[in-house]
Amino acid sequence: MNRIFLAMPVTLFDYDKLQDDFNKVLEGRWVQAQNLHLTLQFFGNMYEEEYLIEKLTSLELQAPSCELRGLALLNQEQILYAQVENSLLINNYIRIQEAFAYQSEQTFIPHVTLMRIKKISDKTHLENKIEEYKEKSLGILHPRIELIQSTLTPQGATYTTIRTLPL
Repeated sequence: MNRIFLAMPVTLFDYDKLQDDFNKVLEGRWVQAQNLHLTLQFFGNMYEEEYLIEKLTSLELQAPSCELRGLALLNQEQILYAQVENSLLINNYIRIQEAFAYQSEQTFIPHVTLMRIKKISDKTHLENKIEEYKEKSLGILHPRIELIQSTLTPQGATYTTIRTLPL
């Protein structure tokens, strides 16, 4: 099944060390380094590629290069993510929501999913580890917005860039 989403690529500085630090207290599936991204909008299979490209290129989206700093948990402790704070990302999200006449019931939290958590073995240790990473610079968000197709395989998702949007 193919799914399409709009995202910005990410590079983490020492993803292996971060994984080693958290594998002691978490069980789950880490996102592969080449698949790390910040999702601006998930479209699924609702639109044709040509329509999405036409609509998205008409928007005035901005792609700030910014730092990923600190970690947090999302969705009732099911996701470990890197935090990204930049108001331009929220502005992009609002423009996309308006262009496609979406009304989201959830607040947009710019983030980079690192792990889908299956089990937390020691919650206190996990909280301490997250606190250790509170002010740590983890990586960068690249100043690029891409329309990406995700294909699910037994080995995990495979991403293919359909188009890099002009900025």
